[in-house]
Order: sequence, then C-alpha cells, then structure tokens
Amino acid sequence: MILKNREIKQWKEMQAIIQEAEVCYVGFADDDQPYVLPFNFSLRDQTIYLHSDNEGHKLEVVNKNPKVCINFNIGNELFYRHKQVGCSWGMKYKSVNAFGSIQFIEDYDEKYMIMKEFMQKYAGEDFEFSEPAIKNVKIMAIQVEKFTGKKYGY
Repeated sequence: MILKNREIKQWKEMQAIIQEAEVCYVGFADDDQPYVLPFNFSLRDQTIYLHSDNEGHKLEVVNKNPKVCINFNIGNELFYRHKQVGCSWGMKYKSVNAFGSIQFIEDYDEKYMIMKEFMQKYAGEDFEFSEPAIKNVKIMAIQVEKFTGKKYGY
C-alpha cells in the first residue's frame, strides 16, 4: 500500500475540512517569535471569525502585526505498513491553512450575529446574549487571502 501526500485544490473539500474541525490553531508573528494559540471559530463564505477576551497578549501581538496563518486539521489516524519497522509508521491527516489579516469587528449587531453563529456551530442551538456579554467580547474577522490544503493517506 502506497500512501501519497496530496494537495487539496477544491474549495468544497477544504470547506468540509474546516467545518469538521472543532478548533483551529492560529499562528501569530510576535516580532521574531512565532506565537500559536487554539481557538473556536466560525466560517462564513471565506471569512473566519474568532472570539476572545478584550485583553491579553494576543491582542498586543495583533495590534503590531495583524497577519496570521490558521490551521485546521482533521482525520488524524496512526498507521503502519510493517509493525516492526519504525520508519513505516505514519499519520493520516487532512489539513487546511488559511492566510490573512485580522480586523476587529466593533459593530454591536454584527458581533451579536457572529456570536449566534458560534453557538449554533458548537451547541447546535439558538442563543440570546446580554448586552454586556456582547460588549465584552472581542471578535476578530479574517478575510482569507489564500487557502492551501493537503491530505495524506486519504
């Protein structure tokens, strides 16, 4: 059995991977040091939404450099061709990277709608939010400039 590392080129397949992922990993550029954090997310069209507290190191980093790379990864499965041969072991995966820049959403109604999308994605239910809850959340929008995808073993 020969498994190949294959590029994913179709948006529909990339979108399915993103939608199936439960978290994404966001890579920030903190001066000359990479900084990676996990996030819950929402995807609408080709815009990725993240939410966070109104303070923290990540916001300091974004204010200096809004460019990010976001990774979505699913289908991780360990396999081997020959159990006794270490270099015949591998990991199956499907992965999408998204590249873009963060913009903060300040409009109350838009933040409210995006938070509803988060809850629908993660809880499968429609929620209402108090005004302080919406005012005290930071919503980041990444209009993706480029998507890349790869899969191995599928």
